[in-house]
Amino acid sequence: MSCVVAALLLFGSLTQDLILLSGTSAASSDKIWLLDVDSEVSAFTWLSVVTTFAAAWLLFGIAAAASTRRSRFKWHWYFLSALFLLVSFDEFAGIHEKISSALASRIDNTGLLYFAWAAPAGVLSLLGLAAFVPFIRSFPPRLALLLVLSAVAFLGGAVGVEMIGGSVAELQGMQTVRYRMLTNLEEGLEIAGVLIFIYVLLSYQESRDAVDSSGAMARSP
Repeated sequence: MSCVVAALLLFGSLTQDLILLSGTSAASSDKIWLLDVDSEVSAFTWLSVVTTFAAAWLLFGIAAAASTRRSRFKWHWYFLSALFLLVSFDEFAGIHEKISSALASRIDNTGLLYFAWAAPAGVLSLLGLAAFVPFIRSFPPRLALLLVLSAVAFLGGAVGVEMIGGSVAELQGMQTVRYRMLTNLEEGLEIAGVLIFIYVLLSYQESRDAVDSSGAMARSP
């Protein structure tokens, strides 16, 4: 259901952008802000907050179960839970935008570095992925592949497309068809990554419950 809602909201945002920007000027007063995926007061932002918080909640439950089993990856689960809780809050509060503004006053932010926060975030994300390789390899092959796909989709949107969008914004401004298309692509990739990740978590949780249930049956008299 979340996938359908996200697709409809993205379609609404994309359609609105094309209509408003097809004229000689983009009249912001005519915009329906609830349909703008790049606005903090939009329905899409609300959906992003809900989905990332749902991921954090699922991660915390899995972390607690992993801790009970004394899994060597329990802290990986707790770290991811805290990370997604932070991402959920950032979707609501726009922390990364404030960080970007602070960095922009200290570095030469041009081209792909126009949104100054993106490059440092990309480096930290790659380092984090490298550190989580053993964790990813502990998953069944299909889920491990989907886990990597979710990370590529999310980071490709949040960092990759964001950096490209920054270079376009610097040269052409933000009220252009090209920038707005990139914004919709960025947000679409981000929420696709989160939804794939939630699917992986639910599938993993289901498989663990099945293993625990079969173990309990084997121990029963």
